[in-house]
Amino acid sequence: MKNFKRVIAAAACAATAAVMCATMLACGDGADANPESVKLFSVAATDVGAPGIDADYFVAAEPAATTRANATGLKFAGDLQELYGAEGGYPQAVLVAKNELVESNPAFLSAFIAEVEENASWLATATAKTIIDTVASHLPADTTPTFTEKNLNATVIANCGINFVSAAQDKQRVNDFIEEMAEVDPSSVGTITDSFFCGTLGTASQPSEISVYMPDGAPALALAKLMNEENQFGQTSVEYNVVPADTIGAQVNGADPAADICVLPVNAASKLLGSGEKYKMLGTVTNGNLYLLTEDGESITEQNVSSLAGKKIGVINLANVPGLTLKIILNKYDVAFETLQ
Repeated sequence: MKNFKRVIAAAACAATAAVMCATMLACGDGADANPESVKLFSVAATDVGAPGIDADYFVAAEPAATTRANATGLKFAGDLQELYGAEGGYPQAVLVAKNELVESNPAFLSAFIAEVEENASWLATATAKTIIDTVASHLPADTTPTFTEKNLNATVIANCGINFVSAAQDKQRVNDFIEEMAEVDPSSVGTITDSFFCGTLGTASQPSEISVYMPDGAPALALAKLMNEENQFGQTSVEYNVVPADTIGAQVNGADPAADICVLPVNAASKLLGSGEKYKMLGTVTNGNLYLLTEDGESITEQNVSSLAGKKIGVINLANVPGLTLKIILNKYDVAFETLQ
């Protein structure tokens, strides 16, 4: 109820802000309503650093950040995880499981989670080729992974923030992040209830055939060990599927969703599954992988975020976690921002 009230309050504040903005636009050019505000606009990955794109900075997630830096000569100029400030970053992607699986085969889920917890250590020793081939072998036909041998190395893997934190341990951090996103865009999140968070798992076990879905990119790295070893668990068989990021929501939708287990951006999970009626959150698997890139701008740290005032920032996926996280950070440091059309 507390979270619901905060979301409603955030919506009311947003509505008030919208009215104020409309009034300002009526009095003059909207782009110049506040010349000191940060100007945010949406870009595709291929726009980052491309000729003709008027931006002082870009925000991109790994591995796109490294890919575009290598292709264009842009330099890394800020770590959004550090600017956000919370220990361990922010809960970017979460692992969920169908309620019937939690109830009927919790022994399998305990074993599955134990393997996920070992994933980060496996990534530290596996070769780039092994990781890339693993992800590629679980993609749809005629598609290639976002990771290549040119953009995957130990630094990029570390930048992906892969670390499993159980739902019980991460409940407060997830709730806090959802509330912060609601403050900058109430429509971007849903209401999460306590029943969404998985508690202690039981010991029941039964034969099952499980389908696991995850978006390409950092979420796929978070389960790479399991895919590489084609982990099967006793009488429970598992099929792993890596899909384009823009299709992941469809895997948990409908009367009979395809995914028994799924990795989702935390805001999408809140909107689609936050009631806990169909799925429960098992834990967080990635904890931020967003970076600022620039051609000649200064590096941005906690001490000089205000220097972004008046700058233009192109953001990959502005409407979702990347853009929402940047807006949260700008709010935190009292830096005004506006979205360009």
